[in-house]
Amino acid sequence: MDAGSSGGGSRTLSRGLTVLSALGTDPEGLTVAQLADRTGLDRAVLYRLLTTLCEEGLAVRDNDSLRFRLGVALVALGAGAARGLPVRRHARPGMRALMEQCREAVCLAVRDRDHAVVVDRVEPPGRSARIGYHVGLRHPLDRGAHGKAVLGSLEDGDPALAAFESASPELPNGYAVAEGDLEGGIVGVAAPIREADGTVAASVGIVAPATRLPDAGALGPSVRALADEVSRRLADGESRAGSAARRTEHAGDGAGDGRGTGNAAVPVRPRQT
Repeated sequence: MDAGSSGGGSRTLSRGLTVLSALGTDPEGLTVAQLADRTGLDRAVLYRLLTTLCEEGLAVRDNDSLRFRLGVALVALGAGAARGLPVRRHARPGMRALMEQCREAVCLAVRDRDHAVVVDRVEPPGRSARIGYHVGLRHPLDRGAHGKAVLGSLEDGDPALAAFESASPELPNGYAVAEGDLEGGIVGVAAPIREADGTVAASVGIVAPATRLPDAGALGPSVRALADEVSRRLADGESRAGSAARRTEHAGDGAGDGRGTGNAAVPVRPRQT
């Protein structure tokens, strides 16, 4: 086995991703000593990995503080990943409509195992109070309205449930409300979005200062309606994709006898003698 591989994958790549994940936990950056504590990797290994990550723009080094932090190259990668998410495409129009209704930030978060990751946010211009629930933020499912909306909708036996000691939150009205979980003075209300097969893939909702949204639950029905609409759009998109695939398959089956697309049989005129 290659010295740089472990099992079926690359050990070096795995270590590099571990370093990036650690750097992502602290916007101020981490020293090599701190990275060694958090990752368990040898300092010599870390220096080699960090050299490559910096060369590729995935990490940067502050010469004054000797700290490393995530590089701007990851911004482009993250933006590309977010743009490619079907749930973002289907949710965007409704998010804008809900934002116009409530005049507060509307955010979309997708599930990543036992965490939620914010992938989109729309907000009205001119709002003086800013909130920290920004695109790229990653947090456990038991924190915040978006996380709790997903956690409270998981099926029994889902591996993510084992990661949390407390019971999954109840969603009697189909949405979750949370205040101060991730940021003091901030309240959120969110509802789960389901894939075509019924699995919970994401959550969408409103995040705002509690002083501007004293009764967040009052917006719960509107948030739930948006989540249900996005779920329907995802199911319809999956259904159309499946139908198109079946049509293509059937067309290919008939290609040999002239029934396939692009290979129509040409009638042969009888030779005249």
